[in-house]
Amino acid sequence: MNTLRPLLRILLIFLFVLGVAPDLHAQKRIGVIMTGDVPYYGAMHDAFVAELNRRVAGAEKIEIILQRPFPDPISWSNAARKLIAFDVDLIVTYGSPATLAVIHEKSRIPLVYAGLYEPDHAEIVSKNVTGCGFKVPLSSIIRYFKRLKTVNTLGIVCSSIEEDSMRQYETMKIAAEQQNMKAEKIDIRSRADLDALKTKNPDAVFITGSSLAHLWLDDIMSILRREKIPTADILPDFPEAGVLMTLFQPPHQQGQMAAEMAAQILLGEKPANIIPYTFRDTELVFNLVEARYLGIDFPIHLLIEATKVIE
Repeated sequence: MNTLRPLLRILLIFLFVLGVAPDLHAQKRIGVIMTGDVPYYGAMHDAFVAELNRRVAGAEKIEIILQRPFPDPISWSNAARKLIAFDVDLIVTYGSPATLAVIHEKSRIPLVYAGLYEPDHAEIVSKNVTGCGFKVPLSSIIRYFKRLKTVNTLGIVCSSIEEDSMRQYETMKIAAEQQNMKAEKIDIRSRADLDALKTKNPDAVFITGSSLAHLWLDDIMSILRREKIPTADILPDFPEAGVLMTLFQPPHQQGQMAAEMAAQILLGEKPANIIPYTFRDTELVFNLVEARYLGIDFPIHLLIEATKVIE
């Protein structure tokens, strides 16, 4: 009997320690907001998941709660509030509207953003936020257009409910006016606004990184191709969409960096200690299939600037 009591005491102590010891494999929950069905954000998210799995393989159980709101302020806000209510360990957002929606809720949950156009100008002020974005030399698009045809009026497809889209509009408007072009604003806030495209006749069209515009890109391109209006875009899409040229920052790089930042935060690092990053390397794609349909000839000296040519 006397021998059993010490053994019993040791067993009880062991069970107590086991019960209060931290679970090294405890599950972490990451909430993700990816607007609509935009291929650019989809590619970014795929790269994020792959890189995160590589970094935490076997060391951490990760559950990703994905929200895919329709591109409008109410849906973005609802998605942010749902993730906050779920009390996730980290929120990841793609694009400026989703990011600003989370920041507006003033949550203490750490936030990592990706896919922001010129994040230094996006008014992101919070010690719980870090991330990465991109900058594209938009004035180069006007230069390419001018080498292909005479452009007196440049149509700019944007969305006034998306902050980054409007900054791109303002940048292109100034650049166009400096080249003696008239900038024609084509504001897309609902599907009904697509009808405005049918009443306009610009010489060329630039499509901003608007989520709404890319949600309805096939409809937009159907109207523009019918009028044989050449287009340029800063978010890569499928070649069959009919965009003549695309100047963009590769999405996988941002997805991978967002995963690196997320992994650091999950390991205890504070977002304020992780320096945000802006990617400036770009890819230039010319679609010669579309050029032939439009009756446009690409000069050789322009083609050699492209990183990819669709033939």
